[in-house]
Amino acid sequence: MRQISGPWKGRSVSGSETSRRMRVVVLAEDRLTAQGVEAHVAGDERVQVLGPGDEESPDVLLLITAELAENTFAALQRYCRKDPDESPRLILVANKPTAEQLMRVIGLGLVAFMTREKTTLSDISEMLCAVARGAGSLPQSMTGSLLEQIRSRSQDGQAADRSDDSSSFTDRELAVLRQLAAGFSTTEIAAALHYSERTVKYIIHEMIVRHGLRNRVHAVAHALRQGFL
Repeated sequence: MRQISGPWKGRSVSGSETSRRMRVVVLAEDRLTAQGVEAHVAGDERVQVLGPGDEESPDVLLLITAELAENTFAALQRYCRKDPDESPRLILVANKPTAEQLMRVIGLGLVAFMTREKTTLSDISEMLCAVARGAGSLPQSMTGSLLEQIRSRSQDGQAADRSDDSSSFTDRELAVLRQLAAGFSTTEIAAALHYSERTVKYIIHEMIVRHGLRNRVHAVAHALRQGFL
């Protein structure tokens, strides 16, 4: 099993950065699946698997399900916090959700989606590594599906008003967002735009903070919804 590349970067009460194990909660439709995944990811010393009785807040929710039902959304909602920085990041392993369902899970902190029938335990470990680095993954086909959903809402008069300056993006942010929407990593975006990786991370961070977004995937969805992409 590949280990998490570096400890999870958390925040102490004073606001200073502190290193600790990544706290993960595994949610699955059946206990057998949950126990198998828990045993696998717990094999990495940098991961702490939280159980039902643990009072600590998770850093990552790993949801494994065939279909997204209303009770699934209710379970996820219990982990959400008003401050996006305090809410866990969501990795979804499922059959392909509808665009409407995708919109909902993005609002609940989705950072990565994996197709259940094609995902292995090793794939889950790799994705945890990516999330620990601050990355995520939304297949380009799903971005297209999301775009179609937003366009449909726009035609129905449900799109957001872009007249408010606070909803706008800078040219640099839009350039990065287009790359994110295409599924490129931080390294690939830096190479394409001739920025340093540090600059790309800074642009994304500032954009997320200013718009009150949860993560990169949420940023792309927000830009699509506002009609900027």
